Amino acid sequence: MSLKILDKFWHKTLRRPYRLAVAGDSGDPGLAGANVVLLHGIGRTGQVWKHVAGGLTTLGVRVIAFDLLGFGASPKPDWLIYDIDDHARAAIASIEKLRLDEPAVLVGHSMGCLVAVRVARLRPDLVKHLVLYEMPLYEGLPQKRRYRLRTDLYFKLYKRIMRYQPAFSAENARLAERLAKKIVGLEVTNETWLPFIRSLEHTIMRQTAADDIKQLGMPMDVIYGTFDMLVIRGKPHKIFGDAKERITAHTIRAGHIISPKASRFLVQRIMAAL
Repeated sequence: MSLKILDKFWHKTLRRPYRLAVAGDSGDPGLAGANVVLLHGIGRTGQVWKHVAGGLTTLGVRVIAFDLLGFGASPKPDWLIYDIDDHARAAIASIEKLRLDEPAVLVGHSMGCLVAVRVARLRPDLVKHLVLYEMPLYEGLPQKRRYRLRTDLYFKLYKRIMRYQPAFSAENARLAERLAKKIVGLEVTNETWLPFIRSLEHTIMRQTAADDIKQLGMPMDVIYGTFDMLVIRGKPHKIFGDAKERITAHTIRAGHIISPKASRFLVQRIMAAL
């Protein structure tokens, strides 16, 4: 039996979750229970957290950054649909493997926020605090015309990208490069193209975060950048209902990237949560 067939049997037939590649595991907690897990956004890798990880490890915190399913060095099965539960189950299995002494502060960027929220919903025992930076929230927003127009605009952009599936052609590459320069800094290749478009459709466009957040009991920091073109900022009490009591909202001068400046702010918020 080939490794590919065995892999498919183990993970598809038996429903065993994949485990994510560790992009970085640094620091030896000087503080009891000071563990932080980082989940990156779509089309990126765990390396985007380098400034955050560097700032935290100098403060006696253990920091683990994963490559999400389909990206970086993590598995990229071509049969998976890459919905929110595919991503969350892989993240949960990977966090469990760490055998942390205490629940972690779980930090997400962009799509990583949606995954982090789902992990917290499915396994609240693993998460003591959520830090959500640039969460692309399109569901559960107030019924306002400006929100509806922006969501429609984003979905038109996403559907345009999805039209190119399944091949990563030269045209795909040019499109990804233009998006990278203008908006989000994507790192899409032929190998990650299928996970990218499926994650875009099944995790970002068919998201569960607004409903999941309402069910959570742990505190959360929700952080947005004033120059972010891909998110819709709203007032937490209008979006999250009773969960607003557990949410601290912040706005910083940043775009849809984890810049050194944004990293310093994230380090502050993470340290406050430990």
